[in-house]
Formats: sequence, structure tokens, C-alpha cells
Amino acid sequence: MIRRVKDEDAKRLVEIYNYYIRETEITLELSELTEGEYLDRIHQVTAFYPWLVYEEDGKILGFAYLDKFNTRKAYLATADLSIYVDKKAMRKGIGKALYKELEKLGLSLGMCKIISLINTGNKRSVSFHKNMGFKKLAVIKNVAYKHGKWVDVTFMEKTIQNIISNDLNTDEPAYRNN
Repeated sequence: MIRRVKDEDAKRLVEIYNYYIRETEITLELSELTEGEYLDRIHQVTAFYPWLVYEEDGKILGFAYLDKFNTRKAYLATADLSIYVDKKAMRKGIGKALYKELEKLGLSLGMCKIISLINTGNKRSVSFHKNMGFKKLAVIKNVAYKHGKWVDVTFMEKTIQNIISNDLNTDEPAYRNN
């Protein structure tokens, strides 16, 4: 079952996320987060963007959300994508299901483009994004340092709809009023 995130999900979500902080270079955060810090992040993101969880038999196995790509207002129709699946639940279609629902929600909010920043060494994620229709934009070499090594980051994008307003110089683009 896919549903919107709830405050009480923070404990399980930070467990999933902290694994990736602690054990991988998939996320480029360096320090594990507390449940309270993660709840704050959920509140910041969900003030405007959708955050979904995938739950099976009462247990959260993954989550995904859209967030600000850039804080400047001209980027309001572009979102940054994050997807995390419990390491024990990989390759079950959870990420794909979450992404498809997020894209629908992004469209309903008037999003035009979704950007994803991926550790270039994470071949599974690069392949996943290609399968979801993303195109590779660029690779920034040695842009982050984690676990004693430099990490390259691949930027990928997907246009989910064409520009919906000719009035792009307003403080609040048309889609924000939907």
C-alpha cells in the first residue's frame, strides 16, 4: 500500500535512511539523523511537496518524496527526487511504484521537471532512473567526499509536462494556485 507520510512514520523512515548514511555513499549525508531531526525534515518537505511511504503488512519498506530543487522562486516547477527502500526489500518494484505515484502528484501540483542527483557508482539507481524515463544530464567528478573516498554525482532529469504558464515572472506561478 502506498500512502502519504504521517508523523508517526519518522522512526521507521530514519531507520531506513540512517542505514544509507552509515553504510553507503548513496546519500551524501555524513551523520546519522535522530527521529526528531527526521520529523523536522518531513514537515519541511510536506509543507509543499508530496512524501509517500510504501507499507506492506503494517511495515514501511520504502519511501519517496519530491523536494525543492533550488530555493530561488524561478525553480518552483522543478523538483528534486529522493527514493529509499529498505535494504531487505530491494528489487520488489517498491521504488517504481513509489515513483509512479510521485510523478502523478507532481503533475497535479504543476511540476514540469524532476531532477535526481545520484552517486555515479550507484549503478542500480542510474539504471532505475533510465527505466523511469530520466535522461542523464551531467556527471560532476569528485564533488563529494564520504567514507574516505571521493564520489562523482550524476544529474538526471525527466520532463513530466511542458511549461503550463506563459507568465513565468510572477512570484507565484499559476500552478501554485491549484
